[in-house]
Amino acid sequence: MQILKRGAEAVIVREGNLVIKRRIKKGYRIEVLDELLRKRRTKQEANMINEARRAGVPTPTVFEVVGDELRMEFLDGKRIKDLVADLSDEKLAKLCEEIGRNVAKLHNFGIVHGDLTTSNFILKEGKVYFIDFGLAFHSNKIEDMAYDLYVLKQAIIATHSERFDIMWQAIVKAYASEAREAEAVLEKLGEIELRGRYKKR
Repeated sequence: MQILKRGAEAVIVREGNLVIKRRIKKGYRIEVLDELLRKRRTKQEANMINEARRAGVPTPTVFEVVGDELRMEFLDGKRIKDLVADLSDEKLAKLCEEIGRNVAKLHNFGIVHGDLTTSNFILKEGKVYFIDFGLAFHSNKIEDMAYDLYVLKQAIIATHSERFDIMWQAIVKAYASEAREAEAVLEKLGEIELRGRYKKR
């Protein structure tokens, strides 16, 4: 067994070709309520992954949900986060266009990912897979979709500032060509950024 990630909400381990995400017990919650919440959130994440696949977004295959454990396919690929520095401008732009198209597919399907970062994109056999739908939810609200993009933009600025322009331009270009509400979402994104700058003053 190999621990892939240990966070505040869950531990993710690998067992062969299987990834198991176990939600962590919270001692400050009533035990019965805590168990109910962990099971509900695990089932919800599995449903969101399956819906994303139906929307045409590559994701790991979910095999089963057992209580508060989500069992799914191990993707033997590389995180986009670990590839950015070594890719040519052309290859990086193509990958980011694929990311932009996939975000648009999610939004067209009424899914907000909630944690779009380059750590949650895996490149495997030429495809970009989206992972970690623990914060995903259903929404057709322009504000929610715009905030999804805002999270992604801030993540790129924080982690890949030296290649931000190439990445963000490619993402926006592809998103704008695919998302049904692209114009409204991108306009709202600008408003969110203005609010953020105003608060910092």
